[in-house]
Amino acid sequence: MERTTERFEYLLEKYINKEVSQEELKEFFNYLELDEYNRRLEAEMEQRYKTVVPGAGVHTVNWDEMFTGIVSAPEERKIRPLWKKVLKIAAVWTVIAGTGLLIWKERAERLKMTSKAVVLHHSDKEPGSNKAVLKLGNGKEIILDASNDGLLASQGGTKIKKTADGMLMYDAASSNADDVAGKSYINTLSTPSGGQYKIILPDNSQVWLNSSSSISFPAVFTGAERNVTLTGEAYFEVSKDKNHPFKVKAGKAEVTVLGTHFNIMSYADEPRSEVSLAEGSVRVSLERNSQLLVPGQQAVFSGSSDHISLKNIDPEEVADWKNGYFQFDNTPIEQVMRQIKRWYNIEVVYQDVKPGLYITGMISRTKKLSKILEMLKETSGLEFEVEAKQITVKTGKEMIMKK
Repeated sequence: MERTTERFEYLLEKYINKEVSQEELKEFFNYLELDEYNRRLEAEMEQRYKTVVPGAGVHTVNWDEMFTGIVSAPEERKIRPLWKKVLKIAAVWTVIAGTGLLIWKERAERLKMTSKAVVLHHSDKEPGSNKAVLKLGNGKEIILDASNDGLLASQGGTKIKKTADGMLMYDAASSNADDVAGKSYINTLSTPSGGQYKIILPDNSQVWLNSSSSISFPAVFTGAERNVTLTGEAYFEVSKDKNHPFKVKAGKAEVTVLGTHFNIMSYADEPRSEVSLAEGSVRVSLERNSQLLVPGQQAVFSGSSDHISLKNIDPEEVADWKNGYFQFDNTPIEQVMRQIKRWYNIEVVYQDVKPGLYITGMISRTKKLSKILEMLKETSGLEFEVEAKQITVKTGKEMIMKK
């Protein structure tokens, strides 16, 4: 189809209003291969920015590094419908500072990288990887990232194996409930800062464990319930068994399911905990309150009260960490930095007052630390200094907002 300005304006309007179809979106990005249409999109985004923040100037952004860092993906990432994916990676990034709002568009064209946003006095930090320690019921500990593939141990007739693709699997096919009656075979899988791991539990439920997290479970599920205990964050795909409910104890909360997909975030250093449902149904119970969730809902609660708030969410966004992404949705910079702290195994300190910023966007977790901080600098105007095992967050000149 011949490219025309009228057609591009039509597609641009539909794109901005999030009404574009898959075919129209493909056509729209074909237009953006040409500079004249890229400049038209830039002009439109800049005009919309000025409408939101009258008199404000647009901060210079290294579009190439931003685009590369957000779009690059690990091979195992599941591809979403094209229009939805592009709205995430090629629409806007927002940063809120006080009463101001900054909006930047990402360009798909390649530019020369010139950013020098981060000062690294020592070596750069690699991203996290598959690292975990398994503690068996008899107290023995196995460092999984240092172990060979194959059979690791056996408890109560359950064979514990490390697979070739770096996953822990509990094969309970040959176990016998009589073998474990009255015995304690509670196992614990723990990930350090900078680690993650996937495990298949004895009932064939799958669990993705995020960094600085742990899950405790029996080597063989017996009795009327399947009970596990979680600290930190994990994504669950629970195998269906209506006669044996699956229960997760996370802090003061208990999550009860039959067979479903959901995410639990319950770190001790986070001010609130979250249970997010992707499929099926779960009941979140505190001491004096409980809520039944439907797909697309998130239960939010703190350690200081029994109140449970419900909000609508995109389940795929919540679970993006297991697919190799940081996903931020109007997230306070302090929470953003706590995620970076856990994934890169590094401490974070703030110079002067903590900045009141909120970040929205998606960044690959496969990048080195310097690349992540460069992209955060581009969007927030903050300065980052890395030395040894510590990041110092500073308020940069770009944080001075025009009013």
